[in-house]
Amino acid sequence: MNFNPIMLAIPFFFLAMGIEIWIDRYQQTKLYRLNDTITNLSAGTSQQVVGIFLKVVTLGMYEAIYTNFAVFHIPHTWWSWVVAFFLYDLCYYVAHRMSHEVNLFWSGHVVHHQSEEYNLSVALRQSWFQGVWTAPAYIPMALLGFDTTQLIIVGGFNLIYQFWIHTELVDKMGPLEWFMNTPSHHRVHHGRNPKYIDKNHAGTFIIWDRLFGTFQAEEEKPVYGITTPINSWNPVWANFAHYEQIGLQLRDAPRLTDKLKVLFYKPGWDAKMAVYHPIPSVDRAVYEKFDTSVSRSVNGYVLLQYILLTVATLPFLKLQAEMGWLAKLLIAALIGLTVVNFGWFFEGRSWAYRVEAARLVVCAGVAIWFLLPLAAGVWLSAGVGALALISLVWLWQLNGTKKQTPASYIGGSLRT
Repeated sequence: MNFNPIMLAIPFFFLAMGIEIWIDRYQQTKLYRLNDTITNLSAGTSQQVVGIFLKVVTLGMYEAIYTNFAVFHIPHTWWSWVVAFFLYDLCYYVAHRMSHEVNLFWSGHVVHHQSEEYNLSVALRQSWFQGVWTAPAYIPMALLGFDTTQLIIVGGFNLIYQFWIHTELVDKMGPLEWFMNTPSHHRVHHGRNPKYIDKNHAGTFIIWDRLFGTFQAEEEKPVYGITTPINSWNPVWANFAHYEQIGLQLRDAPRLTDKLKVLFYKPGWDAKMAVYHPIPSVDRAVYEKFDTSVSRSVNGYVLLQYILLTVATLPFLKLQAEMGWLAKLLIAALIGLTVVNFGWFFEGRSWAYRVEAARLVVCAGVAIWFLLPLAAGVWLSAGVGALALISLVWLWQLNGTKKQTPASYIGGSLRT
């Protein structure tokens, strides 16, 4: 199964973000910050790469259940695709709700909620491990006889729909608010206000929230993010921060039953005190977002490197099925190092410059190794080498000026 609607939609995602950024700048609404946006996109890029390895497990499980235990084998007809889309959306609601109401599963979803902004880039901020925890929710589709192809395609379109609702530029949408998930409904879902926590879990249709008692209309404007911010621009740490919290909670839990409660109760359970911590109130007027400030040159450098990373990652995602596992792991590791170093630059880490120099050399070497056998390999390799050299010169200049323009920290302290 090579068709993936999400891969086809990626250019349109970036086009829509470009339009939203232009409107944002024109209206001076300040919906975007470069450090936050690059972190969101880096989380999405790395999630797609990690998914290459994890989907072997998640889709493999679905395929095994469908092949061996399906009650029916539903054909690909117009009506079966409609039923599959609605059924997938219901399974998505269950999976999404459990991702908020079970602490262990929250660790696989929290990444998507960490941004303190709300714009289209947030839609692409995805967790590496969410698919592992939510895969069992789709087993009913396999048992009923919807094959893996239908799961992938309707799931892809479900996620594509959810992209556009991550915006503040669209107000309430009249009658559509009754049965469709809309930007207004999803803004509530991303709010950390106590009244908004664990509400509006819908994917495409808000009817599930209305039916099962988790609906909340948008009233005051939400404050976005999670109740315990990670205060970091590191997209890899973003995927592991909550697991560390769970580890600390398990250490403090005195009995096995308490440890199980840590894993399977809602987030916020304190095993030592045997209570739920109350959701802290938040006032948008005085709430201070985590932020850091670095020079324009550093911002420009990271933006250029992210563009180059995207240009390199898209063909890798398309061609990875033809590669060996060792090559996949090497490229995945380099992509992971790249996005981590973006965060280190934004956080003003002194070692980011040394890591970046080594990364540029290694990435250029790997790219040339893959490109040389191609028909235009010499020219492509020369272009890669030139870009690496330009980047190294720019990096050398940045390193020479970093002492004059240290990062400043706003709205929180960095994890050390």
